[in-house]
This record gives sequence, C-alpha cells and structure tokens, in this order.
Amino acid sequence: MGIIKKLTLRNLQLKRKRTIVTIIGIILSGAMIMGVGSIAASFQDFFLRSAIQSDGNYHASLYDVAVDKVETIAQDQAVAAVMLSRTKGFVPFTAGTEGHKPYLMLRQYDEAAFAHFPLTLLEGRLPANGQELLIPETVQQLGNYQPGDTITLSVGQRYLDGEPLAADRDYQAEEEWRRESIESYTITGIVADPRFGRGLPGYAVFTALDAAALQEAEKVNVSLLSTNVRQIFAQVPALAEKAGVQNYSYNRELLRWSGVSDNRDVTNFLNSITLIIIVLIVVGSVAVIYNAFAISVNDRKKQYGMLASVGATPRQLKGSVFYEALLLGAVGIPLGIAAGLGGIGVTLQVVNRILLGSVLTEELAFRLVISPQAILVTVVFEALTILLSAWLPAKRAAQISPIEAIRLTDELQIKGKDVRTGKLTGKLLGIEGELALKNLKRNRKQYRATVFSLVISIVLFVTFSSFMQYGFVSRDLYYGEIPYNVVVYNFNEEGEVQDSFYRQVLALPEVERAAVVRTLYSRTELASGQLGKFVHKQLLPQGFFPPTPEGLYRLPVEITAVGEEEFAAYLTELGLAAADYTDRQQLKAVLVNKNVMEGKITYQPLQVTAGTVLTLSEQSVEAEQAVSFALQIGAVSDKVPLGVSFADSGLKLIVSEQVMAALSEGLSAASQQELRRASLHLSSQDSSALVEKIKLLQAAAGADFDVHDLTQMQAELKRTTTVMGIFLYGFVALITLIGVTNVFNTISTNVTLRRREFAMLQSVGLTPQGLQKIIRFESLFYGLKALLYGLPLSIFISVWMFNAFSQLFTFTFVLPWREIIICSAAVFLVTFLTMAQASAKFKQQNIVTALGAGFF
Repeated sequence: MGIIKKLTLRNLQLKRKRTIVTIIGIILSGAMIMGVGSIAASFQDFFLRSAIQSDGNYHASLYDVAVDKVETIAQDQAVAAVMLSRTKGFVPFTAGTEGHKPYLMLRQYDEAAFAHFPLTLLEGRLPANGQELLIPETVQQLGNYQPGDTITLSVGQRYLDGEPLAADRDYQAEEEWRRESIESYTITGIVADPRFGRGLPGYAVFTALDAAALQEAEKVNVSLLSTNVRQIFAQVPALAEKAGVQNYSYNRELLRWSGVSDNRDVTNFLNSITLIIIVLIVVGSVAVIYNAFAISVNDRKKQYGMLASVGATPRQLKGSVFYEALLLGAVGIPLGIAAGLGGIGVTLQVVNRILLGSVLTEELAFRLVISPQAILVTVVFEALTILLSAWLPAKRAAQISPIEAIRLTDELQIKGKDVRTGKLTGKLLGIEGELALKNLKRNRKQYRATVFSLVISIVLFVTFSSFMQYGFVSRDLYYGEIPYNVVVYNFNEEGEVQDSFYRQVLALPEVERAAVVRTLYSRTELASGQLGKFVHKQLLPQGFFPPTPEGLYRLPVEITAVGEEEFAAYLTELGLAAADYTDRQQLKAVLVNKNVMEGKITYQPLQVTAGTVLTLSEQSVEAEQAVSFALQIGAVSDKVPLGVSFADSGLKLIVSEQVMAALSEGLSAASQQELRRASLHLSSQDSSALVEKIKLLQAAAGADFDVHDLTQMQAELKRTTTVMGIFLYGFVALITLIGVTNVFNTISTNVTLRRREFAMLQSVGLTPQGLQKIIRFESLFYGLKALLYGLPLSIFISVWMFNAFSQLFTFTFVLPWREIIICSAAVFLVTFLTMAQASAKFKQQNIVTALGAGFF
C-alpha cells in the first residue's frame, strides 16, 4: 500500500464521525433504491399471482377459431403457448337458485387450459377424458353430488327467435332450449366457484377436450401466452386476422400487473409518478454523497498542498480521493442493499399479519422478491453516484497550488463589497448578526452547500408528503362517510318476489333504520341563469352539459324515492310538512342543491328557489319515445335521506312514494319496469349478524339478490390504509433521514473547519455568549434561505404530482400545509441543534492551540 493510500485510510480513521455519517448516507441511499426496487418487485409478484388465481395465466383469447387454424396460431413466433376451450352446450338445472342461471354450462378444456385457467381444485382430480366431469362447489351443494357419482345430462343449445344465442349471452326469459344429446359423466373433482362464472347464464362445469378428435369445421376458443407481452396489443389483432376471426379479448388484469396497458391515462400516471420518485431519489443520493466528498477535499486542502510540495503528482492526489470513494462504497453499498432487503422483508411480514384473513390468504400473501435487476441497479447507481461525487473534488484536489493550499490564501481572495452588509443589519441584529451575515457571504461555497442540503431535505419531505396525501385522497374517492352499513341489490327478481323478500328483511330485529330506494332517471333543460357558479366556471367549459339549439343546457336528473318511513323522517329533519309532498295532483320534490364531485369537490349545481317548476323527460335506453312531465321544487336542501348519495354532476330530487307512483303511471313500460326494481339500504349495530340472516332468508326463498356488508368493506379499507401508511411513512422517514444526514454532515463539518476563525474572534474579545449568538444567527439565515428556495420548488413538484394523479382522479389541488409547517420548524431545529452540537467543543478550547492547529 502506497503512502498516499495509507494517509487516506489514516484520515478516514481520524475523521471517524464524518466517515460514519458518509457511510450512513450511502447506506440510506442504497437502502432506498433497493427498497423501492424490492417493493415494486414484491407488489408486482403479489398482484400477478392474484391475477392468475382469479383470471387465469393467459394474455389474450381468440373466439370461434376454426380447428384447422389453431396450429397456425400455435406456430406463430409471437405465441409461447395456447390453450383450447369451448362451450359444448347447456343442461337444464332445476336445482339452481339463481333465476338468471337455469342451466349447467358444459365447458370443455384441453390439458393446457386446465393448467392455466383459474380453477382451484378442492377435492378429487381433474378430468382425464370427455366422459369425466369437474363441478364447482355450488353445483355440488345444490345437486348433492360427490366425486365418483355418475350423472346423465341432456345437452342442448339456447335459441332466441329461432337464432342460436352466444354462449355468454345473458339468460332471456323468452329463449328456447333444444336438446341435442344425452350423455353420462363421472364426477372426478370439486373446484371453488370460479370468479368468471358470475356473469354466465349457467353454472359452469368442466370436462376434457380432445383436440385431436375435433373436426375441421368445428370451432374452439384459443387462449394464448405471448412471447413478448409488451407487444400484445399489436400481436393479437394480427393473429385474429390470420385466423379469420373478429372477436378477441385480453386478460387485462394480468397484463396490467405485467406492466402493459393500452390506457394512456394509466400509463402517463405511472410514468409521471415513477419519474418524480426517481428524480427525488437521484437528487437526494447525489446531494448527500457529493457533499461528503466535497467537504472531505476541503478539509484536507492543506494536506494535499503539503503532499504536492513534497512531490505528490496530480494523479496521486486524484487517486487519494477515488481510493477514499472506493473504501466508503465497498462498505456502504453492500450494507445499503442488505438494509433495503431486510427492511422490506420485515415490513412485508408486518403487512401480511395485518391483512391476513381479509385481503390476504395463506396461499396468497406478500413475499419478498429479491430482484437481480434491483440489486444491479442499486450497485451501478451507487457506484456511479460515488464516482461522480468524487470526480469534481478529485479534480479540485489535483489542481491545488502547494503554496496557496498551505497558506489557504485562495479562501481569502475576496473584496470588501462581497461581504458588505447594510446599516440596518447591525442596528437590528447587533455586531453578532452582522458578523454572521458577513461570514456567510465570505464562505459562499460552504453556505451554498448547506443551503442546498436543506433545500433538498425540504423538497423531499414536502413532495413525498404530497404524494401520500394524493394517494389517500384518491383512495377516499371510493368510500365516503355513509349512514348505512348493509345494502341489498336486486338485479334480476320480479317486483312481487322483491317486495316479499324485502318485507322479511325489514322485519328482522337487527334492522334499526331502512330505506327502499327507487330511482327514475330523467333529464331537464335549464337556462344559463339557473346554473350555479361552479357549473359555469368548471363544468360547462369541459363540455359536461351540451347546449341545445335554443340556448338551454341539458342536465341529467335522478328522481329518488326512499320509502314512506324514511321520507317522513327526512321531511321532519328539514322541517317540512308531509302533506305538501304527498299530493298526487300537485307533484312536488325536494331539490338536493349540493353535489360532491369525485368525493371532494362540493358545489351548488343550481341557482333556483322553491316554487320553480322543472320540465323533465324520462331517460330510458329501452323507451321508444321519452315521456315528458313537470315537477315542482317544493324545497331546496343540502341534505340527503338514508340510502341516497350526493350527485356528481347532475341533479338529485327526492320525492314521496305517492309522487313516484303518480309519475310512473305516465311513463313508458321500460321506465315502469326499472322503477319496480329497488335496492334496500339498512343501518344496523351488528351488520355481520344482519347479513347472515339476510343470506339465510335468501337461500330459503331461492331469490337472487346481492348483499353487501359495508362495515366489513370499511374495515378492509382501514387495514389497507394502514398498509399504505406503513410503506409511505417508512419511505418518507428514509427520505428525511437522508436529508438530515446530509445537513448534519455539511453543517457540522463547516463549523469544525472554522475552528481557527472562531479562535481569532475570541482573541479580539468575542465572548462565549457572542459566539453562540453568531451561531444562532447563522442557523436562522440558513433556514430562511433554504425555505425561500425549498418551499416554492416543493410546491412546483407537488403541482407536478397533482397533475399526474388528476389524469385518473378528480379532486382539488391541496398543499400539505401541516407538513410544510412541520418541515419549516424542523429546518430551524436541525440547523440550530447541529450548529450548537458542532460548536460546543469551542467553549473550552485553547485559543493559542486553535490558532496554530494543523491537519496531521
């Protein structure tokens, strides 16, 4: 080892504090990069496995492909694997309890399809031939079947008006089933109910498909895995054209988590957020490491001059800086990678414990994925950062003049005007404040380095706080505060079945409050003067409400009834008389003149008063000609009854059951049928018990309703929020540590390097109290200057981040004021404490010793 390397190693040992702080900065930087890469890889792995479990392991499907074209697709260089499937036919299933699923839907899969499609085997085995059958657990329970049973099925097809219905077409009450064959099957296994079966006209059951036995004229569905998934949206149309088919689809859930999307907004959002995070990480990492080497070279300037005076070449001086960088990197980079992996591993274990049993299962939980790409990126990025951070200081070290370096005259080459301060400074701050300001002007390089470190810390903290805030806002757009916790939806049952079922539910003792919600969708045309200010300023310019040739604006209107009891309670809350709103001759409604757009933007859609008569027309897709009617606004309110949410951009009118009945008499048959279908919104102290009883009633009645426990959903949301907080706050903590490390390293070293300066001031009469005043004033100037630059830059990046989120979500721009205040206070606290700690050793120093202090 050469003398230069020995001196470099010796210097690192003597300057232990700065060496340790620099290594900590490298570790934190590496841990952040590795942590981000590991989180991304682990999350992608989880969501990919989740997508495969729920939607299958294939990228796209081509439908009704002729058998002779299958080989053409399979041999295409863009295709890695193919899976064949088809619907053989439909079997009447009288044991079914869902009115829109009166069949067993007989599906045929080849061996690859059974391996790649989302079927979870619970019992038994997969079918080995076309005489064996795999059934879902719902069919097993309804039909009381067991593995090993042999059943005979009448297989046929569905027709409507003499034409065959597509296999996935919803059940039609007028359709006809025609038998084609009678076949026997042996049940070999039971699978969990597949998610894709929910939208089918029958309960899917599965048998094996022998592709070799198919005739050329027969058709199958071909699902495929691509060799280059990023080109999937170009490959599939080309394959469809080659196969002579027009219908195809994509497994978008799997593609999305593979990083492929044809949604430009999603792509732009992800790219923008990724770019912002990368920029912040790069700037933070480069700042902390560069400052460390710049300070080291400045600290050893006299040493470099002495070495140069005894024959050290510029190359050797450069080598000293790079050798120091090598030593620090060799220690910091591996520890940073280990810290990043360890931190994420522990975090994922905590997340699994929080979410297990709700969002996660034993089979599907987060696992730490060690990405070789992330390790490589971390090593390369850290090495390049350290190299580049050492390059300029090394170049500066090589250019040092021995005489100037030993005498440090290069730092004294300043003019009087460069350190001149105004008279007001001395009067307001005293001699100590004036000296502090002069010193900052004199030591511009150190001053700028410290301010830069503080600015980076401010920007990192505020912008990541904004990221967290926008992440939580976008999450809250899906759930707001709701006064009910159980909802029952009717999508298929007729009015009599619905009313009977709802009466049984309302009689349950767990029901405390209920609303039977029916909605009539209509529209109205209003003059410009009747629209609210927000509508004029924000919505009309965006084309929300198209103008008519007469200069009016067409708005959608939801007319809602909530049941007699709930409507009466609503009128009582508003202080209105029920008799005014139940008159069938003079139809009145309560206008909810408050809209909430995307969960956050609240505004008044109209500028109207009670007594205004609205002319409306029904809005039904199936109605041949829209029926018009008039409805008077009896009152204007900013409240909604139970079961009703605020409108987004249209209007909301609340009416009594009597008024709704009077309106329905004049409507088209299609609108009357829509009005007969209602949803039930319930409030209960024990929502889980209520849901269980509703499901028992549903099973007994054989009715088809969807029951949702919102309390459970909110609990899952809360757990998810906790997980988001763990990751985001952990990331912000890491960012903050990097910033604080950078500031501490810069300020403490700068103060230490001024040991002689403080000794000179003390030698001419500066008291310890005066010295502390100077330090406090310098801290104040550092903080003010950093905030002057840091806060505007933070706001700019926050706006940039807001624009990225606004591509997918709509909410108002809000700065994280609380975090800005905390950050501002923390800046002054960190600077004061760091300078106080660094200067504490000067209190007892010997002035003569300090004035003659050397560097070895």
